[in-house]
Amino acid sequence: MKIFPYQRDYTGELFPVVELFVIHKTLASKTLALIDSGATISIFREDVAKELNIKIENGKEIYLGGVGGRIKGFIHQLKVEVAGEIFVCPVVFSYEYLVSFNLLGRDGFFKRFKITFDEKKNQVKVE
Repeated sequence: MKIFPYQRDYTGELFPVVELFVIHKTLASKTLALIDSGATISIFREDVAKELNIKIENGKEIYLGGVGGRIKGFIHQLKVEVAGEIFVCPVVFSYEYLVSFNLLGRDGFFKRFKITFDEKKNQVKVE
């Protein structure tokens, strides 16, 4: 089990964000991601792909829709380490994803953990 304090975005708002490692071949990238129960799949910014030397277009093409509209991305199967556990998770990289935090979606992440959001304490528990 690990407890993560909420993190502030550039406007000062607090969000349930976890620190994690994304692993590709022999490279690892330490980053932050928002736990998003409304997201079907995880989506990360282009800078994470660059750190891991991933050619984004080599993944499976997908179009994602949401409140902000529709964006084109590419799915990659990557190892992710969260709360001391390493697992394979589908991650979409997109040049069009330009928000503050990477997102951890339900597919590949939520079934591995019990996730408790504690808004009163501004923390998220991952166990």
